Amino acid sequence: MEAYAVYLHLDLLEVVPARGEPRRMIMSFVRSLANNPFTPGDFTDQDDSLRTRQIKIVGHYAVTYWVDDPVKTVMEVGVQPADR
Repeated sequence: MEAYAVYLHLDLLEVVPARGEPRRMIMSFVRSLANNPFTPGDFTDQDDSLRTRQIKIVGHYAVTYWVDDPVKTVMEVGVQPADR
């Protein structure tokens, strides 16, 4: 399978820790989605357009993403503390 492009919403850069193990874990997971875009989350939800989004717990953070298969992209749309 051809690698997918992975896009991060700009606001995520303010939420992801600037350094340390939490950042390494989050970024490693995000990078892994390029080769495994259909990695299932631990949970799902729907956005306003009723698109199903995956939510994966990575360390103490919840990473929200969805796959746009026709254009081979993974859209990272949320990172927040998992206890919310």
